[in-house]
Amino acid sequence: MRIIVRGDAFSPDFIPPALPHREEQLKQLSAYMRSFLDSPGSFYPRAVLVGRQGSGKTVTLRSFGGSVKPPVKFAYVSCFINRTFTAIVSSLAQQLGIVVPKRGLSRDELVNVFLEQMRDKDLFAIVALDDVFNLAPDAISIFIRMGLETDKLGTHRFGLILVSHTPDFIDALDPSTRGILGKPIVRFPPYTRDQIFDILRQRAEIALAPGSYDEDILDMIADITGAEEGAENKGDARVALDILYRAANNAESDGVSRITPEHVRRASKEVLVGISSDILKGLPLHAKLLLLAIVRALRGGKPYVTFGEVEEMYKVVCEEFGQKPRTHSQLWAYLGELRNKGIVETRLNKKGEGLRGRTTLISIGTEPLDALEKAITSMAIEELR
Repeated sequence: MRIIVRGDAFSPDFIPPALPHREEQLKQLSAYMRSFLDSPGSFYPRAVLVGRQGSGKTVTLRSFGGSVKPPVKFAYVSCFINRTFTAIVSSLAQQLGIVVPKRGLSRDELVNVFLEQMRDKDLFAIVALDDVFNLAPDAISIFIRMGLETDKLGTHRFGLILVSHTPDFIDALDPSTRGILGKPIVRFPPYTRDQIFDILRQRAEIALAPGSYDEDILDMIADITGAEEGAENKGDARVALDILYRAANNAESDGVSRITPEHVRRASKEVLVGISSDILKGLPLHAKLLLLAIVRALRGGKPYVTFGEVEEMYKVVCEEFGQKPRTHSQLWAYLGELRNKGIVETRLNKKGEGLRGRTTLISIGTEPLDALEKAITSMAIEELR
């Protein structure tokens, strides 16, 4: 059964028709470059895009690049792929229709040939260097200073956009180059859980067959990947989209027409680290039993279960293991521990989910239930011997 109808929509190179939650950053970047685009050669515009991986820098940059119109050209180079000065200049030259020797010239000679051809061909360009932290400071300095070479260029022919995870590379530049670059920084904070959900919903509508997924599936992935206050290494939209793509592939491979929570768990296990057995072993016995209750409650196939459902299942599990159930407040404390360790995800229900009042929903998104149930059961039995 075909679920993925547009695989290209999951590619890092795909530019969606709109950029959810990056409209302000796109507006800032456009503002830095607008005068140069309106009047090429009028001045030398610079901008620095800063944010963690998967925070929307590259897609925003490429979206901006698609809006650049003649006589100005847009040239994009990944410094992760092209890590030498010569490789970067060669890529820029190819995109701008310039011929430069690939070997035999010193760095200064290569720059001179490049600049002279920019002048002779009367070219104007906005140059974007992505993942610029892969370059040595002296190489970055040359690209920053190229835009000021008006004697060789005849006028201001460049706009420059530098992209990095942090602005630390600026501190490594010499003071005069830092002064040229200035501080035109556009910041990209990690995507929140709700922002990740909006991105997933937009991409699913483009890429997946109608009826092949529920919004609960997107909620699961958003809960796993969205950033919370103080959270590290979350808020990565690329990871979220990769999980959705793999989950859809898993469903297709199983020959079914819909993505299930278990497809998401399998995909998350492939993309993320999963749950460490050492973390599980370190849980108190009744935290393990509560986790076992969550797993069993989720076996009905729903992406989420309520705390009330889990509490009822926990009583059954305690009876099975010959244990006296802990109090309601103690179970809340255990649930908080499971959440803080990244074993479960929790959120309050949203309007329209068919639940009365504000209810805590619980999910497991990073581990297939079969393997998790087997591991917890074995650990609990061993602990009770």
